Order: sequence, then structure tokens, then C-alpha cells
Amino acid sequence: MISFKKYFKQDNMEEEKGDIKKTLAKLPESHAALVNGFQWKFHAGNTLNGDNQHVGYVDTRSKEVAVAAPWNYGREFTILHEVAHKVWERFVAPNSHLVHEWKIIVARTKNKQNQEPEELFCHAYANYYVKNKIVIHDHPEWTQFIAHVGE
Repeated sequence: MISFKKYFKQDNMEEEKGDIKKTLAKLPESHAALVNGFQWKFHAGNTLNGDNQHVGYVDTRSKEVAVAAPWNYGREFTILHEVAHKVWERFVAPNSHLVHEWKIIVARTKNKQNQEPEELFCHAYANYYVKNKIVIHDHPEWTQFIAHVGE
């Protein structure tokens, strides 16, 4: 007989896989494909285990995405934020015109967080696709830019 602890963990993993699948289904296929075949690891705390500075990472070599459960953000937002790093790497960073355009948009944005352009892009991207939007990342100019990335 399977122990309750193993049963609960197995059931939770299946639910997480289903949630990830639903979230990735919201994205353009070319974006979701960037994390196709990656393993997902969830950390219980506000930050990654052993790393109190980060809430997630994408490791292309090991094909792994790790996501914590930050206090002010839902896991869906954090998952989308990590996918956005791959989108930036594939669709934005190689195009100097897009990077320049994004930097101009960010510079004109009032009440933005003081972070690097890539991080702000990842916040904007996650906010564009997430079910429950986060107000501080909800800027019409950002939304308009994200809508056309990777077309």
C-alpha cells in the first residue's frame, strides 16, 4: 500500500504539471517551446533554497527551471517570469533595435522599479500572460511591446 505522504506528493506533482501545462498553453507556441522538455522544481520558501537573492532560475544545460513561492507574487507569475528570460534571450536580445526600443519605453515609464531592462521585460511579460495581474508591472506601453515580441 502506498503511504499517505507518497500519495500526497504524487498527487501534488500531477497538479503542478497540469498547472504548468495550462500556463504554457497561454503563450505563443514559439515561446512555450523554449522550455519544452525542461524539468520544473518548486521551492517552498520566498526564495530558492540556499539562495536568498532569487525566486527562480532557468538552466539550459540541465534543462531545469526552479521556482520559489515569493510572498508578493503567485507561482504562475514566477513561472512566466522565468520563461520570459528565455524569450528575451531568443527574441529580444539578438535584435538590437528591440533592445533599444525596450530601453526607451522603460526610461519613459513612471513608477517603475529600478531594475535592469531584462528584469523589467520579464516582469512585463509575466504580467501580460498571468491570470492575476500585478499592478506595479501593468503599464500600457509595456503591454503593447510584449504583445508583439516573437511575431
